Amino acid sequence: MLKENFYAAKSMIKPLGLGYQKINICPNFCMLYYFENAEMTECITCGHSHYKPRTGRGKTLVAYKKLRYFPITHRLQRLFMLPRTAEHMTWHQSHHVVDEVIVHPFNDEAWKHFNSVHPHFSAESKNVCLGLCTDGFNPFRSFAASYSC
Repeated sequence: MLKENFYAAKSMIKPLGLGYQKINICPNFCMLYYFENAEMTECITCGHSHYKPRTGRGKTLVAYKKLRYFPITHRLQRLFMLPRTAEHMTWHQSHHVVDEVIVHPFNDEAWKHFNSVHPHFSAESKNVCLGLCTDGFNPFRSFAASYSC
């Protein structure tokens, strides 16, 4: 069910404990103002100011850009809370290979190699292996290539 506005949607999500963390970033995406860099006033790479110029009587510093970080830990805990989703999260432990057909990444050689190198990790069925999909993100800014990473 869609909520009528952003405030209503936000007030519905907040009690679930699935919030996010705001992290200031350089407008040119050079750096994060995080941990030891949080108090810096300009980017160490491009020199751009961290905060917008103050206008009027406002004393609050406003960052040019913010990143919203959604921590994965609480989301994974929620998936294990319900028996129905927990069963899906541990499916790889109880499923067996049929005719050497890859129906899930755990059938792949890379997964099998990881399990052999880290047997302590693979012994616990609730441990989660995460994959990274970049979908066109190009970290080296070479847009002339006819493919993406």
